[in-house]
Amino acid sequence: MKSYLISLLSLAVQAKDNCNALVLSGGGSNGAWEVGVMWGLSHNAINPEDFAWDYVTGISAGSINTSVISGFAPGHEK
Repeated sequence: MKSYLISLLSLAVQAKDNCNALVLSGGGSNGAWEVGVMWGLSHNAINPEDFAWDYVTGISAGSINTSVISGFAPGHEK
């Protein structure tokens, strides 16, 4: 299973020139801060494509936030 996932990630990276990842930390207050930053970036970004994440991951409160943002296709977070 692990090698299968690595192969999929490798193919995805090869298909594009870059790969954008969002990694969020844990902690209750960090989780609240992260939501505000994600909202600000998605609503006020000069170039929304700069914040179209291909992969999102997090731990603790960050994982709750990534579960919400992962429900949207890259570029459609707004």
